[in-house]
Amino acid sequence: MSFLKRVAASSSLTEAQIESLLLYRRVMSGDLSLSEAGKLRTPKPTTVGAYYRVVQQGKDNVKAAIMTVTAGIWLGYLKPDDLKRLFELVAKTPFPFEKEPPEELLAALQALVEKLVT
Repeated sequence: MSFLKRVAASSSLTEAQIESLLLYRRVMSGDLSLSEAGKLRTPKPTTVGAYYRVVQQGKDNVKAAIMTVTAGIWLGYLKPDDLKRLFELVAKTPFPFEKEPPEELLAALQALVEKLVT
C-alpha cells in the first residue's frame, strides 16, 4: 500500500482529498490552474466544480482536526510540548518525497501518535 493510502487510512482525510490538496498547493503557487488540477486527479479527471468541492472538504477536515487537537489539549489528553516535538519532526521530513518513503517513517509517526494520546 502506498504511503498516501496509508496516511489517508490513518487520518480524517480521504485519498482524494489529500491528492486534491497537494494539487491545490500547486494552484495557489501559480503552477497550475484549477481546471488543470482537476484534469490531473486520479484515477480519472474531474470537473473544476467537483475538484474544488473535494478541496473544500479536505480543508474542512484539516480545520476539524486542529479543533480536535485543541480539545485534546484542553481535556488533558495531549501535551503541547509533545505535539511541538511531533510537529517539528514532521516539518523536517522532506516533502514531496523523491521516492516512496520508508515504511519505518509511517510506523514511527503512528507509534508517536499512540504514545501522545494517553
